[in-house]
Amino acid sequence: RARIVFQAFAAYVFLQLAWWARLLMKSASELYEARTSSTLLVNDQAIFQAQRELSRTINMVVGEGSIFALLFVFGAVWASRLLRAEEIRRERESSFMLAVTHELKTPISAIRLALDTMNRLDLSSEDRADLISEARTGADRLERRISDILEATRLNMPDALVSSPFDLEEAIVETINQLNSLGSNFSVNFDSKRFSNDLVEGDVMMWKLCFINLIENAQKYCAMDGMLNIKLESSGKKVVMTFEDDGPGIPQTYQNKIFDAFYRLERDKAIAGTGLGLHLVDRIVIIHGASIELVQTKAKGAKFVIIWAR
Repeated sequence: RARIVFQAFAAYVFLQLAWWARLLMKSASELYEARTSSTLLVNDQAIFQAQRELSRTINMVVGEGSIFALLFVFGAVWASRLLRAEEIRRERESSFMLAVTHELKTPISAIRLALDTMNRLDLSSEDRADLISEARTGADRLERRISDILEATRLNMPDALVSSPFDLEEAIVETINQLNSLGSNFSVNFDSKRFSNDLVEGDVMMWKLCFINLIENAQKYCAMDGMLNIKLESSGKKVVMTFEDDGPGIPQTYQNKIFDAFYRLERDKAIAGTGLGLHLVDRIVIIHGASIELVQTKAKGAKFVIIWAR
């Protein structure tokens, strides 16, 4: 609504300026005709002077009016884009809050249900172990979602990076082992044969969060029997990390938006998520001076390539 009101006001001001310019030029023309009228004509010098004043007035109106019009149009377009960006931001934040509410309430409900069931029923040790495992999975999921939200805030702080030497290959292996909530038939293959296992300098906790989000992203959108191939390679003084899944992939039209905070594809609205995962991945990669790219492949699926100069 604010954007429509602004555009209407801008159009009114622009029309008023055009009307003012027309009246000014009309007045100058009438003044010229009056000063060169046969009843007031004195000599050629008066005619020449009147012509100069008319030409000066017209040039002033056209020149200054054109500059002002260009500035006005530029300002109106810029302001309109800002308003549109603000609308999009609010829509995404609204979607984010709904997603966060769902993402936090779902594991809490699962934990509460497991605890209530154990409290009300006399269960066998095997059933109790299953419910405890389910509650633990819900708690892990809840912890990861809260970590995502906290990290999204922390990554915007100037002192966010806590750098120290660490084993990159070991960090990836630990992350894969940590994700015990993967689907029973979903597989993660890790290949580090072409990696020279030297220590790298960076924030190991941030990188683990990056890997968690990339692996969970693949697991979330692939089939239950899907697969994610992770490759870790050394290329000169650079480290190349590849995450390639066999899921539905990401249409090229949306590939420049997937790293935006809270952004989610329309087709994925029914799948649980906050739209923060790939945004966190992008921020972590950038803060380490690395780059990430979604690479087109002939086969289906998504392929993310991270290049990090050691």
